[in-house]
Amino acid sequence: MTTQRYFILAKCYDKKGKLLSTAFNSYERTHPVQKYFATRVGLEDKQYLHAEIAAILKARTKKIYRISVERYGKDGQPMLAKPCPICQEAIKAYGIQVVEYTK
Repeated sequence: MTTQRYFILAKCYDKKGKLLSTAFNSYERTHPVQKYFATRVGLEDKQYLHAEIAAILKARTKKIYRISVERYGKDGQPMLAKPCPICQEAIKAYGIQVVEYTK
């Protein structure tokens, strides 16, 4: 059985619309914050770094107001990119007010 992989991009912005960080999902790296939120929502097996959490971590101490999530198929076409329960929990914990994603 093969796992389907997606290209996911997350971008964090401040309240004035300034881009704070960008990040992609990883199928090789993890982070303690990713593991924490995965465990918190009962998805311990989803420990590879998600784009949303990577972008939040890259923004460091800056106040993130909005996060944008984009997902693309192999053909480059946009696909549904609603944040998973792990990322929704992280977004809520970091106090991000606006979540945008491809539909």
